[in-house]
Amino acid sequence: MKEFVKVSADREKLSHKELFLAISVHFLMAVVGFVATKGVVMDKLLPFGLSVIAGCSLTYTPACAIGVFVGYFIPAVGNGAFKYLAALFAILSIKLLLSNYKRLVNSEVFLTLITFLASFLTSGAALKIQGGSVIDVISESVIASVGTYFVRRSFRIFSRDNAGLSPDELVSVLIVINILLLGFNNVALYSVSLGGILSVLLILLSAKYGGIISGAVSGITTAFTMVLSGASGTVGVSFAVAGLFCGVFSSLGKYAQIFIFVILGFIGAVTAGDVIAIPAVVTEVILGAIIFLVLPRGAGVYLGKIFSAYPKISVPTGFKKSLTMRLCLASNALKDVSQTVEQVSNELSKINSPDFGAVINSIEQDACAGCKLRIHCWEKKREDTVNAVLEMTKAVKEGSVSPETAAPEEFKGRCLRLGGMSNATYKRYTDYASKIAAENRIDEVRSVVSDQFGGIASMLSDMARDFEMQERFDNSSAENAAAALKNLNINISECCSRIDRFGRMTIELKLKKTPELVINKAQVMKLVSLACERDFDIPTVSEVGGEIYISLCERTEIKVDFGVSQSNAQGNIMSGDAFKYFTDNKGHFVMILSDGMGTGGRAAVDGAMASGLMARLLKAGFGYNCSLKILNSSMLFKSTDESLATVDIASVDLHTGMLELYKAGAAPTIVRRSGKTGKAESSSLPVGILRDIGFDKAAIRCKVGDVVVLMSDGVTSEGTDWIRAEIESWTDGSAQDLSEHLCLCAKRRLGDKKQDDITVMCAILEKAV
Repeated sequence: MKEFVKVSADREKLSHKELFLAISVHFLMAVVGFVATKGVVMDKLLPFGLSVIAGCSLTYTPACAIGVFVGYFIPAVGNGAFKYLAALFAILSIKLLLSNYKRLVNSEVFLTLITFLASFLTSGAALKIQGGSVIDVISESVIASVGTYFVRRSFRIFSRDNAGLSPDELVSVLIVINILLLGFNNVALYSVSLGGILSVLLILLSAKYGGIISGAVSGITTAFTMVLSGASGTVGVSFAVAGLFCGVFSSLGKYAQIFIFVILGFIGAVTAGDVIAIPAVVTEVILGAIIFLVLPRGAGVYLGKIFSAYPKISVPTGFKKSLTMRLCLASNALKDVSQTVEQVSNELSKINSPDFGAVINSIEQDACAGCKLRIHCWEKKREDTVNAVLEMTKAVKEGSVSPETAAPEEFKGRCLRLGGMSNATYKRYTDYASKIAAENRIDEVRSVVSDQFGGIASMLSDMARDFEMQERFDNSSAENAAAALKNLNINISECCSRIDRFGRMTIELKLKKTPELVINKAQVMKLVSLACERDFDIPTVSEVGGEIYISLCERTEIKVDFGVSQSNAQGNIMSGDAFKYFTDNKGHFVMILSDGMGTGGRAAVDGAMASGLMARLLKAGFGYNCSLKILNSSMLFKSTDESLATVDIASVDLHTGMLELYKAGAAPTIVRRSGKTGKAESSSLPVGILRDIGFDKAAIRCKVGDVVVLMSDGVTSEGTDWIRAEIESWTDGSAQDLSEHLCLCAKRRLGDKKQDDITVMCAILEKAV
């Protein structure tokens, strides 16, 4: 019984809240109707009350009708309330009588037509009584009907949860806002009107939070309504230009926008030639700018939602096919470039490679020109002379600066220019050796460049394959996600919703970074999950070039408890082992461990480069093989000295539990499945040694409770039997506890022996909550 009473009280409390909110909204709509009746056009016409009552939804029609009735009953100009009240009742009667025909009553065309007819007939009937002209009647009817169209569109826009406004929707909303601002023009002090001040504030806000398009549209619509209300056309043009320029320079901050607006407003007022209007216009601009400056950040961001543009939604099916074809074409072209470079370089090397025979001939010309025994040495005893030169070149190659000492005794006895021969041999062979070294280095660089082309080609091919394997793009989910995030004051500029061949959804969102932007990952996850009716994990948020990227993957069945522990070799501040771990946008938990050659700073550089570059490439969505190719060519190219590092990768699919291992010269990986351990070893080479290397690969199906341990060779120097025994006996504790335990055991086993850097990475698979 107590529980029932409690639930009833909660429901009653909720009902009171909803009732208060409903009353507030209806009261606001009555105020909107009242304000609309005060918008004066052509100094004597009041058409916009009719636009509001005709264009509002049936839900708010009674409240709007009350506001419009009161507004026309207290006319702003003259005493012509009768014709407006008659038109009001005519429109209201038609809407209520046809309320069961939803499509008809909600049609912009139908409502525009009945507004025109009601205004035209009532104004025409009152023409003889109240005076005026047929032009005024037609003008007022047209303006009222056009206003109805935009009011109806605005109600339709705000009746749904919008991801943003398209340009035509933005025009509709801004025109309706400017119609309402016309109602405040009569609230004035010394020619400074409240409507003018609010118009300036509207342009500044739309330019600040909506950018160029929103600022330009706001300026133009404001200028249009200003001219309708009797303002100078020159001032209106200055406001239109100010809206455009404020949007262009919105990135420079509020003060730059205000400065531009004040200058343009002053120029417009001066150009209009009305001396009285100059201080009024400038004062309105300054007061609007002051309100813009002091407006609280939260209020500004909330108002800015109105002006946020509709996000770009990627990617239509036709574009996906076109993009896939272009990526494949680019990939094949780069592969052809790589092969062509190799072929041309091989042919050129045959033509331009240094010739040792030319070295022998040059030595003869340098040392023996004019010698009386030249014919005897180089024709009769050429073989002995060439052998003597070869012996001297060997001495030069070994570092001797006096190669004549290596010449045979027989040659020393008959050569009249032994010193000259020695000098020529030293000079010519040194030049030859330098050319050979240069050719070798150029060949290395050429090979690395060719590998880079090949690696990029593989990356493009992988991207094409990924696009091809994506089953479809869900644009409605992308739009719903972007609309939901507007509730957190996050305005998305681009969004994409992909569903892979396994039915898993990935939401990717892009937005511009702003000082007031705050991203709560938990709230983002919750709102997107509700909007898309799927369970998502905590999103990953990254920043690139002033743009924020948010990626959400569907919630996985498995989560990973991760731990890592390191110990540097004795006397070293830096570790030659480097590691990275992350969850990619495809639901994989990835661990990367790299061991640089040796210990200390040089090894630390190699290890950090290998793990860091591999992590960046994998995060970007590239495949393991092409990422290894790029990494290997980078290691080969970064230094003339020997530079190498192992690469050890473990990737766990958090949806299925599939474990994939990729090894390049790495230490064994231990995997415990159902309490028993197994070992995955590598026979491949580390990166940075040879051009053509590849991963050793293994795939293992894992489940909750299984353990994956990656280690550097400092841990396995005493074998792996003891490691397997420790992991099998491990029954309680976190992954961090296990990694620290294995690291400590490895240090104890090494004892006083020469130690290597030790790194242990542990991952324990757990049930996702």
